[in-house]
Amino acid sequence: MSAAQPRRTSADPAASAIPQAAAPDVLGAPPSAAPAARLADELAVPARSPVHQLQAELLQLTVPEHIVPEDLYPGWFRLAFPIASSALLWAAIIWGASRFA
Repeated sequence: MSAAQPRRTSADPAASAIPQAAAPDVLGAPPSAAPAARLADELAVPARSPVHQLQAELLQLTVPEHIVPEDLYPGWFRLAFPIASSALLWAAIIWGASRFA
């Protein structure tokens, strides 16, 4: 096409007036912003795919079969140890400070 020849226009003038960003996609639906990625919660219906199947299998490996409670120190020790160690440290600080004075 030479520069002297006019450009061909569309048969439908309304179609050429639509900006390219708002033009419908191949299926005829208007384009929309891509949905944001989100983590699946426990209420989500799982889709049948190899990825979701692998995720379900891996999730079963993370759940412990039986939970063994940890042995805890007795209450008197959990209360007395911080108080005694704090008192000992304050005594050391005061004794050290008195040596410099």
